[in-house]
Amino acid sequence: MIADVLEKFLNFGTENPYREFNSLINSYFLQTFQLQSVGQYCDDNLSVDASYYMKSYLRDLIMGTFVYWLTAGIWSFFEYIVFRDSLFTKKQRPLPTWETLIDQMMLAQSSLLVYAALPVFSEFLIESGITHTYFYISDIGGWGYYFLYFFIYLTIVEIGIYWVHRTLHTNKFLYKYVHGLHHKYNSPQTLTPFCSIAFNPIDGILQASPYVVGLFFVPVHYFTHVFMLFFSGVWATNIHDALVSLFVIFSFFYVCNLIFLYSGVTLSQSWDLSTILYIIPSTFIIMDR
Repeated sequence: MIADVLEKFLNFGTENPYREFNSLINSYFLQTFQLQSVGQYCDDNLSVDASYYMKSYLRDLIMGTFVYWLTAGIWSFFEYIVFRDSLFTKKQRPLPTWETLIDQMMLAQSSLLVYAALPVFSEFLIESGITHTYFYISDIGGWGYYFLYFFIYLTIVEIGIYWVHRTLHTNKFLYKYVHGLHHKYNSPQTLTPFCSIAFNPIDGILQASPYVVGLFFVPVHYFTHVFMLFFSGVWATNIHDALVSLFVIFSFFYVCNLIFLYSGVTLSQSWDLSTILYIIPSTFIIMDR
């Protein structure tokens, strides 16, 4: 029986395996959360495609919400309860206020209504066949090519995120009307795991867009793309806890995220960390209090 389930789960044909896989996941998801009536309503009142994407959006919204609250909750539990004495009491470091936490939770949860649309848009592009995404490892010639293309994709994503984030700081209009909202959490007391995705939703979409844009440049396994898109929420939680951990090695450009600790930036000509990958003179963001 297990073999039959695995065969069904891993074999979705070659015509459009992404659509078949997501349809199966949507079905399991609606059943698990007792939302069959919602799925039926979509089927009865929307076109086939619109119903499919609406159910995918609902799935991504709930899963994104789950990832946010789970990761922020776990980080907060250990930071503010388990290690409270060593991280705060002994260092005489103030804890974030409930007002701050609630404000971050409300902004993040409301922005998730928009964030959840990005994976759906990504699925639309992939299922339309206009990206280099693939479903089976055999499609690209084996695991060796998988890891090669994954490294290239990761590099493209990291460079993209770096430059998007940088532009959101250096462009006065974008900083004032888009990115500045996130930087009201600009001190160790207001930096908490719950502000990880507390952005203007346009800001969040822009910073996640390299995960989608990269699909047009290099072959990427579908599951790898989806995992990285949602894993970015876990990563964002880690870099917003106002602590330094070994987890930062997963980002080549972690240095640019140190600006979350500061209210302003000044610019000076230098060679920044990005030169490791593409060797060009650039502008290093120097943080000052």
